[in-house]
Amino acid sequence: MADSSPNTSTRAKQKRSGFEKIIEAQQAVLLRAARRLYNNREDQAQDLVQDTLLKGYGAFLENKFEEGTNARAWLLRIMTNLFITEYNRKKKWEADVDFDNVVSEGSSGLEALQAPPADQPEAALVANVMDEPLEKALATLSPDLRVCLVMIDIEEVSYDEAAIALEIPIGTVRSRLFRARQRLHGLLQEYAKQRRR
Repeated sequence: MADSSPNTSTRAKQKRSGFEKIIEAQQAVLLRAARRLYNNREDQAQDLVQDTLLKGYGAFLENKFEEGTNARAWLLRIMTNLFITEYNRKKKWEADVDFDNVVSEGSSGLEALQAPPADQPEAALVANVMDEPLEKALATLSPDLRVCLVMIDIEEVSYDEAAIALEIPIGTVRSRLFRARQRLHGLLQEYAKQRRR
């Protein structure tokens, strides 16, 4: 039989209140990161944030979050895991491939940069935040590279925080960030050359 004493009820309310404070402080950061991960597809970004908060709340109730530690890094790690799991699930089970949008091996990737804009109305609203070519280039990165770039260059998480959140050595964070920046630089340089013509 469940303990329904006033102490249990008070503790549950305190737990919920504690997590609500974390949500209040971190929700905007999570939504920005999710938008970047999903290339400004608002519905998917909001779903990812909701799933992150649900999973985080469950872990919080199980005392898997230590008060006073970095809540942002903890929640970003949960989000990263959910994003990569979803990416791998889609990659593994996706039967229909749109060959018009696949970057062929050995190509410069310009085809992805010049693809028509997404049919998402939210993409038009955030066009002033990040140029379309950069968004499309970002979408071509693997999830591991994209997560590092979004966390460090866009969300301005420190290398140490990213390493903790991603549960990888700081050297791996640096190498992934280097590869992501190098890939973006190459794609955007080609795009810039084409625009000058």
